[in-house]
Amino acid sequence: MLTPAGHWYKVLVVEDNPGDFLLVEELIAEKMVAAVSQATTFRQARELIEAGNTYNMVLLDLSLPDRTGEQLIADMVELCGDMPVIVLTGYVDFDFGVRSLAMGVADYLLKDELTGMSLYKSMTYSIERKKIILALESSEKRVRSFAGQLNTVLEEERSRIAREIHDEFGQQLTGLKMSLTALKKNKTDGADRDAVIDALLAEVNTGIASVRQIANELRPALLDKLGLLPALEWLVTEFEKRTGISGTTFFPPESREMDRATQINIFRICQEALNNTAKHAQATAVSMRLDQHHDRWQLAIADNGRGFRLNGSHHPMSMGLLNMQERAQLIGAGLTVTNGSPNGTVITLTFLQHAI
Repeated sequence: MLTPAGHWYKVLVVEDNPGDFLLVEELIAEKMVAAVSQATTFRQARELIEAGNTYNMVLLDLSLPDRTGEQLIADMVELCGDMPVIVLTGYVDFDFGVRSLAMGVADYLLKDELTGMSLYKSMTYSIERKKIILALESSEKRVRSFAGQLNTVLEEERSRIAREIHDEFGQQLTGLKMSLTALKKNKTDGADRDAVIDALLAEVNTGIASVRQIANELRPALLDKLGLLPALEWLVTEFEKRTGISGTTFFPPESREMDRATQINIFRICQEALNNTAKHAQATAVSMRLDQHHDRWQLAIADNGRGFRLNGSHHPMSMGLLNMQERAQLIGAGLTVTNGSPNGTVITLTFLQHAI
């Protein structure tokens, strides 16, 4: 008589009628193993729940000494939070039953029609339905959070590109304009004119390099031309130049081809991981390693920084991690974050062998 999932139930029956409580207790015992508690008033139920007691299910009679009807339902649903509430009543009122369901109760059952099987089905269905609802709500929160993070990242990236275009490329174009003006005014040939032309060529080369740098940061040409691993080696090299943090890579000499979407998402995950290292880790070294374990591949990004508080929902890395986790899910990969030994943070991306 265990539940289908193999777990014991904890049930709170809020019922002031001793006979009805015994009936419900017996019906529960017919089909399942459960620890059944009783509260005879709303106040007593509130005291039990606020004291930290949690239940798989709350069965609620609608006529209590201190509260009745819709007000009782509203207060009980609010009090129970994630715990599903099933209303048990002796009154046949279809419209009221519909309203109670709209108020958040899991089910509405008539006592006169109650059987062990009907109660068992209602309880198990309600519990599973509540789990699904909570999972959906959690997923929606993650999606909203990810959408907000994505918008923030896009705006930051646009601001960064705008600054680089204005501060670097814009200044170079201004310099070119000044040099061209000087060249136009220079009516003589010889060394002076050649010097101006050489300066123009140098500024053009600098501008070309700036454009290439911006383009590579948006999407490295190596990713399209040579594949993921050379692009990751370039990413680590550029990271080392930019931050002064020592970077090393350990990749196999050969690897199977990946589809374009997988390569892009892995590259972005590694890019985000390195950005987090630069911003938060206070590290002096970072490494990137790709290894094969049986039928799986693992890509590990490890630093020697201050480590990561794994349960810190407001940790500054949390939004970056959400971004990485969403990208990992898009390509069917698993992503874990652990503290290194003896210190630092290790981000591990795991693929099935056929993915790589």
